Amino acid sequence: MGRHEDSQAARAAAVSVAGRLQGAGHIAYFAGGCVRDELLGLEPTDYDVATDATPDRIRSLFDRTSEVGAAFGVMLVRENRQTIEVATFREEGAYSDRRRPDEVRFSTPEQDAKRRDYTVNALFLDPVAADELDAGRTIHGHVIDLVGGMDDLHAGRIRAVGDPGDRLAEDHLRALRAVRLAAKLGFEIEAATAGAIREHASELVGVSRERIGEEVRRMMGHPSRARAVSLLHGLGLDGPVLGEAMGDRKSVV
Repeated sequence: MGRHEDSQAARAAAVSVAGRLQGAGHIAYFAGGCVRDELLGLEPTDYDVATDATPDRIRSLFDRTSEVGAAFGVMLVRENRQTIEVATFREEGAYSDRRRPDEVRFSTPEQDAKRRDYTVNALFLDPVAADELDAGRTIHGHVIDLVGGMDDLHAGRIRAVGDPGDRLAEDHLRALRAVRLAAKLGFEIEAATAGAIREHASELVGVSRERIGEEVRRMMGHPSRARAVSLLHGLGLDGPVLGEAMGDRKSVV
């Protein structure tokens, strides 16, 4: 199959998973990047489902499941020869290692949206609901926006959910994700979010080289790589990415 056919097959499987969960009395939405990309008219490479069903309940409803992080409420469901990640809505405690939360509690869509990094990644979509129109484009389902992500999507803006300093303190790799998303989508980074990234840029040095390298590889492998390099420099992230201590600099973004 080609890319379009692969995306359509993955979506159909994810709709099937969400429909079965809803049929069993649960909330089940598409979540994260697949929602963002669909709303932008792009074809997602994969689909994630978020639900109020617990991992044990998910296991009981589907014949083929595996755990990738049951403690974090994440299961893989095999449906129609596709693998769909299904995660229980959750809220998170402090990130003492600046990578993973110390505590995870199963929660609600509202709390789950608030723990995500950027508003455009915190949108949900009910794929079983009737189609809607947005700016003349058909949306196959109903959008659930709990953090103002639609406004940012329409404005072409990357904005942290809640306090940007808090979001970066939880995981400093989020600074690089903001750059990658802004470059890839042709978006701008909102002023307060950009300011927090500059302020915390030096703390990226504490992130593992493997995690930094993966983000940089994804940036450099995309046609928007020149924009990504410009953003890295303007936000003071180029030195930390290279493992160098950087002094203060004036931004160019």
